[in-house]
Amino acid sequence: MTRIWLFGFAFACGKGDSDTVRNQPPGIPGIALTPEQPTASDDLRVEITAEAEDPDGDTVEYRVEWSVDGELVEGVEGLRLDQAFTLRGERWSVVVTATDGLQDGGRAGASVDIVNAAPTVALISVTPSEPTISDVLNCTYSEPADLDHDEIQELQVWAVNGAEVGVEGPLTSDHFVKHDAIECLVYADDGVADLVPHRSEVVNIRNSLPNVIGCSLANNNPPDNVPLEVVSEGFYDLDGDPEGYRLAWFINGLEVSNDEVLVPSLMSPGDHVYVQCTAWDGEEAGNTVTSGSGTVIEG
Repeated sequence: MTRIWLFGFAFACGKGDSDTVRNQPPGIPGIALTPEQPTASDDLRVEITAEAEDPDGDTVEYRVEWSVDGELVEGVEGLRLDQAFTLRGERWSVVVTATDGLQDGGRAGASVDIVNAAPTVALISVTPSEPTISDVLNCTYSEPADLDHDEIQELQVWAVNGAEVGVEGPLTSDHFVKHDAIECLVYADDGVADLVPHRSEVVNIRNSLPNVIGCSLANNNPPDNVPLEVVSEGFYDLDGDPEGYRLAWFINGLEVSNDEVLVPSLMSPGDHVYVQCTAWDGEEAGNTVTSGSGTVIEG
């Protein structure tokens, strides 16, 4: 400021508008564009990792511009770009400009390439869900989906105890036994992604219940001084488990023993005796049959 004296009065003379304090623009923001390897199933997101500083202390806002393969996309703003805009093979770029409302400041940019989206397969299921070796297993699954609109080649096979078996379609007990772990595998090939099977939940082959056809007393008039045995009239088990039984001996209608034989000390002449035989495979009980009745005699 310069003072000029004229006729005893002092006048202040300024330098004009050229010497007024001018607005200063904000600096450059720090940004990150994620994900680093997006597919057509991903939204693109910009994170402001470092705020742009304004020398004047003004409030800083950001203008976001998106472009694809070098061409600006009109009407698309904001820090998130919806996946609906992107396709495999495109290169998307974003420029973030800091502004204080009066003047644009620093600009930061980043780019990513849209990579292949592998096909997906949903709702793979195996029926029945609790099979035995008498069952035929079937696999159902949703039609493979591909966000890149590729033509998909599909193949459904099986895995037994984690190892793939070359069987398409239904799976029979020629390929599994009791307690095996079964998975349905579905391959969806888009010609680009590595072939990795989509897997169902594991289904375990359950134990098949054994079955006894019948049983009878070894002697319908057992002496009271000789152990009484039981005679099997047939046993079968789909899993091939060894023949086995759980016995319940009855005298005069009351259960008296579960031993393999009925001992003489429990019998008296005139007692009415019978036995119930329950099939047993070492894991689970099967059906139960009842023998005919016998009468104990004096030995």
